[in-house]
Amino acid sequence: FSQQGYGCLVMNMMGYGKTYSPLNATEYKTKFMVNHLITLLDYLQIDKVFVIGHDWGTRSASRFVLYHPERTLGLVLISIPYGTPSIFNFNQVLNYSKEVCGFEVFGYWEFFNSADAAEIIQNNLHSFIDIIYANNTTLFRTDFLPLGKLREWITNRKRTIRVSYLTENDYDILRQYLAEGMQSKLNWYTAEIENINWKDEKDIDPMIQQPVLFIKAKSFDVCPIFSMTEENEFIPNYEMIELNAGHWVMEEKPDEVNQAIDKWITKIK
Repeated sequence: FSQQGYGCLVMNMMGYGKTYSPLNATEYKTKFMVNHLITLLDYLQIDKVFVIGHDWGTRSASRFVLYHPERTLGLVLISIPYGTPSIFNFNQVLNYSKEVCGFEVFGYWEFFNSADAAEIIQNNLHSFIDIIYANNTTLFRTDFLPLGKLREWITNRKRTIRVSYLTENDYDILRQYLAEGMQSKLNWYTAEIENINWKDEKDIDPMIQQPVLFIKAKSFDVCPIFSMTEENEFIPNYEMIELNAGHWVMEEKPDEVNQAIDKWITKIK
């Protein structure tokens, strides 16, 4: 994108890298994060942007659009679809996913929200990285997502073959990165479970009028009921493409992701 004249601004979000990483989950308000991004854009004298997010980044990216549509040219969501502002009832979601999917799709959140999760993960980073980058994608369904399974995997120090695109150098960098501290990263889950954003978001219009591209990872489609379809009532100008890849689609298929985004931007400009 830089070679084509686009300016690219890539940030470590709150809790990651050298960015502010408080240990108190109540500070992980999305509105705070959006305000940080706006302050940065103002400092750099950048008016409007295309916002791109993956995983938890899709929440920050979509809320950027909701809070500041006047600063947004378009929105790209990768792997995780748009979720409208709502109260998150964790136990209800667990029970519902168990009923319709056969397992608790958000079961691992219970572990991430526990007091000892950060220490357990940091003491067993090899097992943790193995499963989040597992070459065998069925392990997500059997040993990561269901309630209690991720804790069991890590405490038993299980290992598995990792995906080929995660090089040894990538692995070492990631391990050092996570070893700096997991609690700040897990606070994103606690903040969602405790609904700390609801006070800010309860009166927001959930409609996104800007163009939206959703890049769906086919191999990560763990349960259709939680997947975005080709239409979305809250996004009038919406396009979805599906790539044959896992959750880390931008790492597994970087050229295809970049080409899809470039083609989409060219079309809507």
